[in-house]
Amino acid sequence: MYQLINEYRKSMKNNLLEYKNWLEKRNLTLNTIRSYLWAIKEYEPRELNTDTIITFLKENLTKYQPASLQVFRQALSSYAKFQKIEIEWEMINRIIPTVQRKFFTTIDEKELEQLKQARYEKVKQVYHRNNLMLDFLFYMGFRVSELVNVKHSDYQDKSLKIHGKGNKIRHIPVPDFLIRHFNSFSDDYLFTTKNNKKLDPIQVRTMIYKKTKKAGISKHISPHTFRRSFATLLNNKEVRLTTIQKLLGHSSIETTTGYIHNSYEELYKDYSKLWQDKPFGKEPEPRPNIFN
Repeated sequence: MYQLINEYRKSMKNNLLEYKNWLEKRNLTLNTIRSYLWAIKEYEPRELNTDTIITFLKENLTKYQPASLQVFRQALSSYAKFQKIEIEWEMINRIIPTVQRKFFTTIDEKELEQLKQARYEKVKQVYHRNNLMLDFLFYMGFRVSELVNVKHSDYQDKSLKIHGKGNKIRHIPVPDFLIRHFNSFSDDYLFTTKNNKKLDPIQVRTMIYKKTKKAGISKHISPHTFRRSFATLLNNKEVRLTTIQKLLGHSSIETTTGYIHNSYEELYKDYSKLWQDKPFGKEPEPRPNIFN
């Protein structure tokens, strides 16, 4: 009995390893691969067919958020392709609740300056490096993974070559005030630690968290906040949507639209027009007595 269990576990482990290699060959991001492997481990040892997937999703409607259920659906679809198994997805898709986009936070140039002025760093060189990273995030719309991988040699002819998500490459014009930070004779990373080691995205996230707290800004600000702010700022300046899409490196223009039109600040600005002309300063009219 134990031998059969061990053989099954070994077979499942080997199968997941082959699946992981299959995903990597399709240039999926590390986070996506991790999510898919987690989902498949949660699903197994169930048989992979339409009825079993339906049962699994129905059983977990209250256990997982809709976003997590969408990850299961995407992972199982990918796994079915890997296993070359036909699944009737039209019977499954309606089971998962629709995920409504959440409002996201953006910052403006004034808040960027607040973050840059908020100094917690003891070493002056680190302080200036951190502020420069904030400028690159805000004015170039990088993902944090792209920021830490920028090298001096990626800059040429006033544009920067970015290795983006899914191993896609795009070129972004560099603002004049940022050009001077590139050394054309160096092949090092643009941003490094005090020991000239490559920065980790976690270090960037921690830096932004500390600066946000030091600045007394109540918003939740992450590296991705800067990317969304970049898109929103360009849209407010009436830059063409297709241009913003290219700068962000989005495959779909719908993704770009979601970045722009789901900003809490932008939605609130439009929504507040409902009561902006309401004369709150005047004495309210007395309520009629409905009992007389």
